[in-house]
Amino acid sequence: MKKILFLALMAVMCFQTIDAQRKGGEKRTPEQVVENWDKKLDLTDEQEKQITDLYKDFFNQKVSREERKAKMDELNSKISSLLTDNQKAKFEKMKSEKRKRTK
Repeated sequence: MKKILFLALMAVMCFQTIDAQRKGGEKRTPEQVVENWDKKLDLTDEQEKQITDLYKDFFNQKVSREERKAKMDELNSKISSLLTDNQKAKFEKMKSEKRKRTK
């Protein structure tokens, strides 16, 4: 009986670990994303507010995995339209570095 309880407890602990790894840890809020971008792109207060609103709308959408890439491209083009030329260059560099890291 003790062996069965021990094995059941070990199975539960393993499933919790697997689930935590699958979720990828904590999710960042739109404010945290924009705060990070502000450090890199030197956004104005108005740009911060507009980009935060865009991200909130994006995160509140319920889209499938296939649609997510198209929606993300749409979001990036909206964000790019709000940036100055210097900021756009930095933004494109950040996106290309992220693509390299994920491959």
